Amino acid sequence: MSESNVLFSIEQILKHLGIKPVNTSSLRKIDPQSGRLLKTMRSKSMFGLMPKERKAHIMVTLDSSDIYQYELIGQLLENGMNIARINCAHNTAREWKLLVETLRGVEEQLVQDGKRVEGRRCMILMDLGGPKIRTGQMELKVRPLQISSPKDIHGHPMRLVEGFLDSEARETEVLNLERATSSSFVIAISKSKYRGLGSLRIGQKITFNDARDGRPRKLTVLERISPTRVRIGLEYKAFLKEGIKLECQINDSDNERKCSFTVGVTKPQPIEISVEAGNILRLYRYARLGHDGDNNRSRDDPAGISCTHPHILEQVKLGHRVFIDDGKIEAVVRSSKEEYLELEILSPHGMVAKIKSNKGMNFPDSGIKTPALTQEDIKNLDFIVKHADMVGLSFVHGPQDIYDLHKELTRRNRADMGIVAKIETSDSVHNLAMTLIAGLNLPKFAVLIARGDLAVEVGFENLAFIQEDILCLCEAAHVPVILATQILESLTESGLRSRPEIADALIMGRRAECVMLSNGPNILEAVRTLARLLSSGERYLIKYQLFRDFTEQYGVFDDEDTD
Repeated sequence: MSESNVLFSIEQILKHLGIKPVNTSSLRKIDPQSGRLLKTMRSKSMFGLMPKERKAHIMVTLDSSDIYQYELIGQLLENGMNIARINCAHNTAREWKLLVETLRGVEEQLVQDGKRVEGRRCMILMDLGGPKIRTGQMELKVRPLQISSPKDIHGHPMRLVEGFLDSEARETEVLNLERATSSSFVIAISKSKYRGLGSLRIGQKITFNDARDGRPRKLTVLERISPTRVRIGLEYKAFLKEGIKLECQINDSDNERKCSFTVGVTKPQPIEISVEAGNILRLYRYARLGHDGDNNRSRDDPAGISCTHPHILEQVKLGHRVFIDDGKIEAVVRSSKEEYLELEILSPHGMVAKIKSNKGMNFPDSGIKTPALTQEDIKNLDFIVKHADMVGLSFVHGPQDIYDLHKELTRRNRADMGIVAKIETSDSVHNLAMTLIAGLNLPKFAVLIARGDLAVEVGFENLAFIQEDILCLCEAAHVPVILATQILESLTESGLRSRPEIADALIMGRRAECVMLSNGPNILEAVRTLARLLSSGERYLIKYQLFRDFTEQYGVFDDEDTD
């Protein structure tokens, strides 16, 4: 348990044995107290002040659904969140800016209300998307359109989700935030059944039956924009499809009459490919829309997908494994053709999984190497250096990736910006010692253990050992660590506590300087629980392994003559 002060400890043991240590005066020897102080100083510089009652910082991933959740953000800050993470692999600068503005606005209001100390800011980490390999785009198909309303911290509708009834619209569709402001969907009215929207009044209710389960739903008229366009609000989640009747009642003087509209053409949406063990799937070597096959049962007409970096498939050989959607789907390459690789689905067994577009793919046997910093990442740095305190570098392979990012930050006059190296590939584990040495030359540096991708890369059965190696090496280098992925996941998603997850959060969380929680319906309760776990008792270390060799560190412990 002496990783942070190895040389000092060895000399103390030799003294007890009456053996005179060799002369090491030219080396800097760190004793236990100095090691702890150095780690604390680096952690404070990187993550900010640590709450007195806690042993680690709490980071929460925020996304576009949190932009208008002022109450939730406030309660997260009050209950333990002191670092906010924004994943640049999703959304655009517009959504990121709105998230930052919401966070800072809530902080300012808490200070004015006397609930937060002025000057103690919530730090912001922005993760670069990196060269993550994802499933390509899918063919489009008409199916019921889902419209969801935002929920509060108790799971109740927080506000109406706004949209339009529009007789001039070509299709019924959900709008993304880039195209929409406060309204997020448009319901096209069928021209053949159109009787005019001009008679609708503000506050009027329009009813229809949900396309998925037939339950009644209500729309509320919020504004009459023109004779052909009305702004409406929906309280609960609903599914719509072409031909659904929208019904209402109109009072003209003393007369009451019914009015109705018919939902017009629904915009096609990307398909989802159903697979299970034993199915065949083609992985194309070029950009092509994913398509379904003959119920995915026929080898002559199987389903097929592409990936976002098709050139990497040149490195994928027969027998290599392919994981889709963070390991939820496992496949193996059975044959290689000029146009595609033929995959056999190995899991899941006894159940059907869905392959969607833009889901992560891993090739752990193929040794794929791409620079961690992409052109898209470099462009996003212009925004990040202005709004964030730290930048996360995804899919780090070795020290050169750290140098490349620091060079770009220096060009933007932010050489002092904290860099977080995300350890999520086999290369990043084997080259960790060299990466740590590179990081120690930076003003601020930390390591993030991304256990999701890492588990797929090194094997789920090896994750516990690899995680231990990373923690021990970072302890030796006095580098702060962020522990991430599936921390209290059951609690965050379903509200149910899991004994293994509680133990994982307690034991591993105490060994890291920061613990990251992913977003979910019950994120506030997860933050409260984690804060309690990290606040009780003294910090202690538990070793999962003793006297075990570390993962080989390429280029560090090799002899000069060794290739």
